[in-house]
Amino acid sequence: MQKLSLTGQSKHSTDEQLRGLSVLFVDGDDVFIDNGAIHGKSRLETGIKFVKDKSDVPNGRTILGLWLTLHRFPEGQGLYGAMPFELVIDDKAGLGYKNLAVQVNGMDKAVRGQVEVSALSPEQKQKILDYLRGVRSDLWDNAAPDFRTAFAPDAAIKEGDS
Repeated sequence: MQKLSLTGQSKHSTDEQLRGLSVLFVDGDDVFIDNGAIHGKSRLETGIKFVKDKSDVPNGRTILGLWLTLHRFPEGQGLYGAMPFELVIDDKAGLGYKNLAVQVNGMDKAVRGQVEVSALSPEQKQKILDYLRGVRSDLWDNAAPDFRTAFAPDAAIKEGDS
């Protein structure tokens, strides 16, 4: 499992806004961070030939990707932006589909603090919430109100979240 690299620090000389950027994947029951996806080189993408039409990957599985960003708030660093995207991967055929325009626009929106996860199922949201709280609970505790509401709409402040 790759370390959640939402620390605001980077070894790369990139735009300051991109230093708090990570990618979380939900692949069935497997939830993990793979920051190689920032450069199109996640473990899911390695060895895959990407095609222009989703229908060219008829036996692919759909994998949820989520751009996540951090922001430094007065109370500490917390989760800030979240924008989903999808990959369709057929490992046996070595084929995949991704919409780069959607990915790039989503990354930009997440960096700007937008959170749009209404298309995600309640189960997907819960998996993401459980993962984030388990890996770095401090980032959840200090998350932007919009972020917290998006992932826990019926209980933006749950027991122990105050």
